[in-house]
Amino acid sequence: MTASELYAILPLLVLTGGIVFLMLQVAFFRSHTAALITTLTVLFLAGAACLLVASQLQSGITSIQATALLLVDRQAIFLCLLLLLAAVAVAVLGRSYLCARAVRPSDRNHPEAFYLLLLLCLLGACTLVCASHFAMLFLALELISLSLYPLLGFPLTGSAFAPELKRQGIESAIKYLMLSALASALGLFGIALVYGATGAMEFVAVAAKMAENGAGSALVQTGITLVLVSTAFKLSLVPFHIWTPDVYQGAPTPVTALIATVSKAAAVALLLRLLTLSGWNEAPITGPLLTVLALASIIGGNLLALLQGDVKRLLAYSSIAHIGYLMVALLISEQGLGGEAALYYLVAYIVTTLGAFAAVSLVGDQSVASSETPAGAEADLFQRESFTGMFWRSPLLGTCLAAMLLSLAGIPLTIGFIGKFYIFTAGVEGELWLVLSAVIVGSALGLFYYLRLMLTLFQRDSRLPLPGSTGLQVPVTGQLLLVVLSVTLLALGVFPQPLINWLHALYT
Repeated sequence: MTASELYAILPLLVLTGGIVFLMLQVAFFRSHTAALITTLTVLFLAGAACLLVASQLQSGITSIQATALLLVDRQAIFLCLLLLLAAVAVAVLGRSYLCARAVRPSDRNHPEAFYLLLLLCLLGACTLVCASHFAMLFLALELISLSLYPLLGFPLTGSAFAPELKRQGIESAIKYLMLSALASALGLFGIALVYGATGAMEFVAVAAKMAENGAGSALVQTGITLVLVSTAFKLSLVPFHIWTPDVYQGAPTPVTALIATVSKAAAVALLLRLLTLSGWNEAPITGPLLTVLALASIIGGNLLALLQGDVKRLLAYSSIAHIGYLMVALLISEQGLGGEAALYYLVAYIVTTLGAFAAVSLVGDQSVASSETPAGAEADLFQRESFTGMFWRSPLLGTCLAAMLLSLAGIPLTIGFIGKFYIFTAGVEGELWLVLSAVIVGSALGLFYYLRLMLTLFQRDSRLPLPGSTGLQVPVTGQLLLVVLSVTLLALGVFPQPLINWLHALYT
């Protein structure tokens, strides 16, 4: 590799070096705090490396091909920065989660492994957004999956809630393992069919072969279908969503946030690359297949969310619907506005989803730490009734969660409204009238269950403390995270132009 190629993948090299350093640190010196500091330092250095590469890409260079496996362009660097910021939030939530459940100094939960697995998952996600070869695509996807399996069943041997937590976590991990293995097998088979039809593994070469020989052959169509189905599983699109509610509910809440943001954002980036670099948007099967997935996810996700009493399951079905909205932009991804709309909505989705799961996670952490919840009943913490009067127990938590719900519902002055408006504009430009009708119906359904939960937060109960009295004590790091996410949500909702200009520059 040349010096310029090494420079282009500097963020990946920093993450890899940080993972090796953290492994050695954990081997010789086990400390939860030290592992967290190392993780945040690695994330900061990787972010600085992304900015360095971005500065080079702004000086007349639009992309750098680092071997046949990786293509680093402006879009990839932007997504890497977004993933790094999401990982910082997950790391902060992870510390609160682990500390709240390790109630005795003698507990040996080895929380350092949480941060190691987090960095491995992030490395896979950042590699995936830079992939330009099917071999690298598959390796990156498997790195993400192999990191998530143990995170879903992360052991908490010392907690009073360990038996229930371990059972739920292991059940979630097994479900995800089995269905993820099936999806990976389908994707690998699809890649083999595409390779057999085109004789190429690089995305650009596949596009050239399809343009030369036509994209309508049965072999190519079948291969594309299988790969898209595999990606739909990672995105939990209907009808490949069956794992999502159970995994979201049973996994540790910070891990749920990781799956809902980092893992899904990487899968969206993959789909965007396949549609543009590989020329799959020209294949006859792609448009109808993505349209069906979008329609089913928007309507199905919102209808099923209406029936949920568990907040984590509600957010699971909500995420299905929101990825369905995002599919509208991907349907016209070959046009500039389609890509911009997809990335803006992805930013809105990550900020809002992280904020919602952060609030939910902190509610559970503080209830457990303060012994409000009897042993074996932690699952009840996330029932909608448990959030009754949340504002009166913790005004900050209640206010921030309400802001996140308003953004998810697409209420004006939030980033969610701008994102949904962007999606609608892209759909109008692409004349996707059927899908836009589903977006309108889905948004109306979503407004009902989001506002229903939000009203629950402000319901007054004589058994609840008055504002300012003793309630849920949120740690300073959790408060700071919620404030930053809430300010970002409002700032980009009121002043969206800087981000819009940045995204527009990615495609010019």
